[in-house]
Amino acid sequence: MNGQYFEQLKGTLDGVVANLTKKGIEQHHLAFGGEGTKPARKPTVPTDARSEFLANRAMGDWAERMLSAALLAALPKWKVAQYGNTERIAAGHPEFKARYLAGLEETRLFGKRPDLLLFPATFAVEADLSERGHAETEATVKQAAAAIEVRSSKFEALTYMAVRQRQRAAGQTTGRETPSFTVKVEDLVIVYRWLERHGVPQSYCQVFFDSVFAINFLDIFATIASGSGYSIETPAKSQQKATIMIPITRGLQVGKATGLPTFAAEHRVTELGRHDAYVVPRGGGFVLYPEMMHQMLQAR
Repeated sequence: MNGQYFEQLKGTLDGVVANLTKKGIEQHHLAFGGEGTKPARKPTVPTDARSEFLANRAMGDWAERMLSAALLAALPKWKVAQYGNTERIAAGHPEFKARYLAGLEETRLFGKRPDLLLFPATFAVEADLSERGHAETEATVKQAAAAIEVRSSKFEALTYMAVRQRQRAAGQTTGRETPSFTVKVEDLVIVYRWLERHGVPQSYCQVFFDSVFAINFLDIFATIASGSGYSIETPAKSQQKATIMIPITRGLQVGKATGLPTFAAEHRVTELGRHDAYVVPRGGGFVLYPEMMHQMLQAR
């Protein structure tokens, strides 16, 4: 248990709660510490998964695979274990409701699982812990050196920033100068809950098509507590949920692409006969900067 890491995180809470309260965030999103309260009514269960959801899931899967491979190549003293949800039963499947509700309950009790865990290469651990419950894995997970939450993006971050720089130099009015780390406000409590219980330093890695940027969750909480360096938006891609937007330049570029993926069309046919078509990235690759990764992960 990394007590010092968690104590630093805990030390940001007064500022986090105060600043998010000022911005109108509801108090149930700011109830940090301990298990979550039981819902007053039964949660709403999604009943269908459409093309956009399937495409986003394919992007997320690709980002996790690419980052895992790059981590193994850059950090040979560590091994990577899949830990976050890899459920591939889509809404509408007969088994989906029970699995979805079980996942919500585990998160309420134990917090949000990060996608990847890093262990010393000599540590005996399975490559995939995602199907195992909390009781089975807790003792092992607490031995992890670091944890990573992975996010994908449809942008090339370096291209985006270069274009914005040229536009500013030409006197043009531009929008956001950099892409952002995007963290849903409702995730702050459940990430904190997991960290409180496990004490494993956790980072947020955003995989772009040309680069990888990362920020530690300690820095995310500290940024919010400072009251500056971020904004709160309700983007459509986040189902209009309040989302913390932190410029990627507040973190570190920890890697670059060695090749772009190709895209293949896939489609799924629902039980009612609807065809949902979407594209899936394949191939590509990244190289990570070991020193930057060590700095960002704050690994034990």
